[in-house]
Amino acid sequence: MPKVIAAIAPPRRERPAEPGVCLVRARAELVSLGGAVLLALCVLISAILFLVLTVPGATASQRVIAVILFVACWLYFVNGITEELSLVDHTLVYRSALGRSRRIPLSELEAMILRHEGFNLERGMETIEFRQTGRKPDRVSLGPCWQRHKLEEFLASVEQALQQ
Repeated sequence: MPKVIAAIAPPRRERPAEPGVCLVRARAELVSLGGAVLLALCVLISAILFLVLTVPGATASQRVIAVILFVACWLYFVNGITEELSLVDHTLVYRSALGRSRRIPLSELEAMILRHEGFNLERGMETIEFRQTGRKPDRVSLGPCWQRHKLEEFLASVEQALQQ
């Protein structure tokens, strides 16, 4: 029988769960701590770009660096807020605006491990590892705009789908 393995955060006040609620779609949101920090960083980089473009003493290399930072920051932000996990026809689907989509049939899924990585810049804030039968584990790095309780609710829904 396939299993879903989830890393659980430290104990906190539990919200009463409604019986029978099944979350089939979870999305990263702008209204999250990571989303707010990322948006503030993008606004700061935008202000720096504006200053570099308006100050007459700025060199061409400073302008190029500011433009590259501006574009990279906003692309990462857009990708971060468009990440989505969903259950569609007994298939687990991961999508994002700029990232590679992944489709994993639930029948091939052995385990799904959610790991909180802290501020690990190499792997992202949270990673989900999909272990499939006969394949190498597929690791998806999630951006900073996820709300942890929604991820945990989605994992519980996947576990319910696997047990049926």
